[in-house]
Amino acid sequence: MPVRIGRIELTGLTNVYTEDARNLVQQRVPGQSGSVFQDLGREPVTIVMEGILLGDDTQAELEELRQAQMKTTPMSFAADAIAGADLTDVLIADFQVKQLAGHESRFSFFLRVKEYLEPPAAADAGVAAVDDAVADDAASWAEGSVAAAGVLQDPGSLMEAVDANPELLGHLTPDELGSVVNQGKDSLTGKNFSSLLGSLGKVNPAAIGGFVDSLRSAGSLGEFIQKLASEGVSLLEMVKGIDFGAALSLIKAIAGAGDFLAKLQRVAKEATELGGVLADFDPLGPFKDLEAKP
Repeated sequence: MPVRIGRIELTGLTNVYTEDARNLVQQRVPGQSGSVFQDLGREPVTIVMEGILLGDDTQAELEELRQAQMKTTPMSFAADAIAGADLTDVLIADFQVKQLAGHESRFSFFLRVKEYLEPPAAADAGVAAVDDAVADDAASWAEGSVAAAGVLQDPGSLMEAVDANPELLGHLTPDELGSVVNQGKDSLTGKNFSSLLGSLGKVNPAAIGGFVDSLRSAGSLGEFIQKLASEGVSLLEMVKGIDFGAALSLIKAIAGAGDFLAKLQRVAKEATELGGVLADFDPLGPFKDLEAKP
């Protein structure tokens, strides 16, 4: 029966057998006959092979087997049938070689291999990954907290800080963010306001309602709607693709107010231009031109 171990095919086998065992611990009961056996599971299957190794590459094959035995390297194992054993990987436990007299490249061998099973994962195998994730979260939280503190001290740095680390918005209450925006509103554009709403929607959409209420209470919400209208900023286009949840209706209301005000401003501008044209219009002008002709 051909057997392959690693890259080596053992075709000269003369004897093959397996050794199967279970790990049973006998527990005697004092003062009573009989015993209780505790089954600790089966032992790895052992296969013993004896035979002759011959061919042109016997020296290289012997060296490969020796190295695998010395380094306890798992080797792939395949056989048509060996006493019902179904193994895929083995470790070489014992390897003995004897060169046959009168033959330079012919050796008899004794090979004992044991079934190789992947060692069980350690009980704390996943702890390192969890610790790394916790450390990353802690570092991110600390960075966002420091950035938020910096914005509270210097409201003018809000947009630059948000562009660098949007997560800082999660460390500001709606009232704190509203206060920062109110203090720096003169330097904020309508585009800045749209970008800020978009970033807040990604980090903490639940805070949008409180933030807008804070601006409304301070009387600055209308100013930002005016800036949206004057700059022609489409709020809904700026925040497209962001899930605002329950705050979406509020965003639409702000966008609608800005669009309405922009249209109203265009109408007012066109009416002003029309008024100028009408003021300069003289309905008797054409007749005056006729009277002036000889």
